[in-house]
Amino acid sequence: MLNIAITGGIASGKTMASDYLKSQGYTVVDADEMAREITGPGGKAIPYIRDHFGDKYILEDGSLNRAAMRDLVFNNPAKLSLLEAGTTRVVLQDIEKIKKEREKAGDEIVFYDIPLLFEKNEQDNYDAVWVVTADRDIRIARVMERDSIDEKMAELIMDAQETEDKKIEAADYVIYNNGSLGELERSLDDALSHYTKDSH
Repeated sequence: MLNIAITGGIASGKTMASDYLKSQGYTVVDADEMAREITGPGGKAIPYIRDHFGDKYILEDGSLNRAAMRDLVFNNPAKLSLLEAGTTRVVLQDIEKIKKEREKAGDEIVFYDIPLLFEKNEQDNYDAVWVVTADRDIRIARVMERDSIDEKMAELIMDAQETEDKKIEAADYVIYNNGSLGELERSLDDALSHYTKDSH
C-alpha cells in the first residue's frame, strides 16, 4: 500500500485538494478532522485539556473553546507544545493505527492530510509527501476571511509553522494553489499520474 501525506501551510488549499481526491474515489485521512473529533464534546482529549489548562478552555457543551485556546497558544510557544502533546500526538498515533487497518482492507493508496507533518517530523513515515502551497499574501487573506481573524493573528499562526520554502524543498511533489479551483484540480491530476496507474 502506498501512503502519501499531503501537507502545507495554513490556507494553502489542503482541504480543497483532499476534497478533490475524495471525489475521485481515494481514501483521505484528515488529521484536522480527527483533532476536531477528539476536542469535541466528550472527546478523548478534553480531560487532558481540562487538567492542563482549566475549565475556562472548555465550552458548556463539553468541547474545546477554540477561540480562547488560539489566543493563548499562539502567543505562548510553551503552551502550544503542551496542547499538542495531548492533541496532535494523539492524532498521529491514531493515524498509525489507521494505516494498518487500511492495509489489511487491501487499499492500494491512501492519502493523509496532515498540516503539521514537518513540524512533528513525521515525513519519513510516508512513501511520498505532497506539499500544497500558495503565496503568503494569498494565504493571509484566505485565513483572515475563513476564520474571521485579523492580520496579526494570521501571521502568528503562520509563523508557528515550518516555512513554505523548507516544505517545498523537502517535498516529493509540489502543488501550487494561487489560482482557481480548476487549476488546482489539474495540478492534482498531474500529481496522480506520477503516483498511480490511472488518475481516475
